[in-house]
Amino acid sequence: MKPSLYLAEPEDFSEKALQKLSDHFEVHFAKTPTPSPSQLLHQFDVIWFRLGLRWDSAILKSISQSRCRIFVTPVTSPDHIDETETKRLGISVLSLRGEVDFLRSIRATAEHTLSLALTLLRKTNAAINDVRMGKWDRDSFRGTEISGKTVGIVGVGRLGLQVAELFKAFGAKVLGFDQDSTSFASFIERRALLPLLGEADLVSLHLSLNDSTRNFFGSNEFAAMKQRSYFINTSRSQIVDESALLKALQEGRLAGAALDVLSGEPQISASHPLVRYAQNNHHLLITPHIGGNTYESFEKTELFMAQKLIEHRPVAS
Repeated sequence: MKPSLYLAEPEDFSEKALQKLSDHFEVHFAKTPTPSPSQLLHQFDVIWFRLGLRWDSAILKSISQSRCRIFVTPVTSPDHIDETETKRLGISVLSLRGEVDFLRSIRATAEHTLSLALTLLRKTNAAINDVRMGKWDRDSFRGTEISGKTVGIVGVGRLGLQVAELFKAFGAKVLGFDQDSTSFASFIERRALLPLLGEADLVSLHLSLNDSTRNFFGSNEFAAMKQRSYFINTSRSQIVDESALLKALQEGRLAGAALDVLSGEPQISASHPLVRYAQNNHHLLITPHIGGNTYESFEKTELFMAQKLIEHRPVAS
């Protein structure tokens, strides 16, 4: 008898990965209405989800035992899961965390970071919306080039290096800060954090979320940034003090910011302070955590995670 697998978000799921999973698991697709967390944990051996399900302590502490033995979530930082509680319940978490060799082949978030930078500096979004209103006012949308600028990469790991390569290709001088002592690519000039912030025309954040980076970037860091510079965050919202970011924008210290992550996601509404500010200020761009959201990256990661799960598959209950 095959162990059972619940696929919580089957939309656009890789057909190749699904075939591979079906050879080893009895695959069940998400239903409407969605079963309760308790029902899911008692009905299935494996639960596969992206970011649509959150397993926080409030949910898991109310559950005393679980049939489910494995969570599969194809993300690099499974911060939507309370892993202390999953350990108590005997649930292993399979993710992309630490899969450095494989992740080097995934470049979607790096491309999105560059896309945000170009859109922000060239005022593309505001210009497009202006034309949609029947206007043709090119002088209002004079932009800024990346070429010749200094870009600071905060967190020069796998993703930070990919982003640095793209900015370098556009003719930028690239500075790098990292908490670890890993060697940098030869074209990246190492700096301590505050000197980097004071020198960079654009700062791009690529730290992993952990206890040492939570609220890492706050009022002191924004105050240290070069006047009228730009800030981009495609990592995790918890690394940034969003109230300090909003203040830096309101006071004009920053020329602009672009974010792919927000605190409280995915439950975001128009009342979120940064969303409310972005409604009337074109120099703040926000996208709904779509950095890695490409067909190519999903295909690759789902095939990779399917194989990883097969190697760790549980015995059917």
